[in-house]
Amino acid sequence: MRRRVKVGLVVLSVVIVLPSLAIVAFFVGMTRFNPLPVADRELHLANRGSLIIDGKRSSRSEHGFSQRVGYRPPGSAEVEWFGEVSDGNEPQVHQTGPLLVVIDLPGAVLYVRAADGKWKSLALIFPNDLGPSFPFSFYADKNGLTMEDISRINELGGKRDLKYPTAYIRSFDPATRDLKCSYHVDNVSSWPLHLRLSEDGTRLALIGIGGVQ
Repeated sequence: MRRRVKVGLVVLSVVIVLPSLAIVAFFVGMTRFNPLPVADRELHLANRGSLIIDGKRSSRSEHGFSQRVGYRPPGSAEVEWFGEVSDGNEPQVHQTGPLLVVIDLPGAVLYVRAADGKWKSLALIFPNDLGPSFPFSFYADKNGLTMEDISRINELGGKRDLKYPTAYIRSFDPATRDLKCSYHVDNVSSWPLHLRLSEDGTRLALIGIGGVQ
């Protein structure tokens, strides 16, 4: 009888301990796992410069992983690292006059290089996108619009304390610097936005909403 009890206890211990050891081994293995390095991507541009996308995925957001992106001017060996683009999506690149415009569609971000080599990022985020505690001036600094333009856009969908806006870039015309977007509220209602990039690439202007200018 005692022998059976001992055998039963041994079997029970094995049943309990083995899965626990397997779980511990799994997490230890995950912490020591190093993904294989991915080669950088180089996109050759019409101006003979190159866009360099870092092979290492550096962060994670609602748009998935992102990768560092840089620009190598024609004839230069140096890379100007200026921002991040969404993993798995090739950025759009446009030359408009002296400006080089790089667009990350999933992130709804424009990176603009001026003639003096300085970069400016314009992210299409609007009030309540990051929570109700951020003032309009914060969004004006991020998206390059005036406080008046932001207030006008914020009225879409009605004024209320909490709403969830999302903006999408639809197209960019390098000839006119016109940016066509759509502004969505709570994934229920949407409005077309007509924006325009300034000549120096540092600001955006609201031209019209839903065809009304």
